[in-house]
Amino acid sequence: NLALLYDSQGRYSDAEPLLIEALAMCQRVLGVNHPTTATVRENLAILQRQSNLPAIWKGRLSHLMQILKAILILPFSLLWRLAKKLIRN
Repeated sequence: NLALLYDSQGRYSDAEPLLIEALAMCQRVLGVNHPTTATVRENLAILQRQSNLPAIWKGRLSHLMQILKAILILPFSLLWRLAKKLIRN
């Protein structure tokens, strides 16, 4: 439950070790195919997907900023030609 609270607060690095430990305990005590074990495994998978999203968006935003900086630096005539090519494609 603490791991899920951390997850809801966006504290993924705090939640992940708790879910990993809970999964190991459930597998050991309840078995691999128990419904509770499956739920904990699914929660861990969801958490790991969520924790990767900020990195993905950070990279995309960085790339967008590089493009915007390049556009601001380009002379207007070059920018106009680039816009025409983009519109054609």
